[in-house]
Amino acid sequence: MGIEIAVLALAGAAAYSSYEAGQAQKDQYRAEQRKAEIQNVRSVRQQIREARMTQASMVNTAAQTGGMGGSGLAGGVSSVGAQLAGNLSYMSDIATENTAITNAAISATNWQTAATIFGTVGSAVGTYGKVNTPTKPVQTQG
Repeated sequence: MGIEIAVLALAGAAAYSSYEAGQAQKDQYRAEQRKAEIQNVRSVRQQIREARMTQASMVNTAAQTGGMGGSGLAGGVSSVGAQLAGNLSYMSDIATENTAITNAAISATNWQTAATIFGTVGSAVGTYGKVNTPTKPVQTQG
């Protein structure tokens, strides 16, 4: 009876370790996702800041040269705004893909953890079967 308990204890410990390893890996993926989101927000703010500074510079130059209300100023400011919108759309698409990648990695970790746990249980059952099988004594001729 003692070997059965030992086999079950080892299988349980191995399964629990696999589960905890999977949880730690999911935590890592989530932390990487949060880091990417923070970096994306920072990049978005930088893009907006640069666009606003460029537009302000255009308006300032137009005011100093008497070009306020001209089509050149309107076109330039509009162009900067359109470039900003394109950049922000691209950054949003990248953020969406990063989230999808993280979710896929977490799903893969879940499946890998389950496979490891089931493999451990199957191994324990196989080991128990080998240990529990009675053996016949060797017969000698004589």
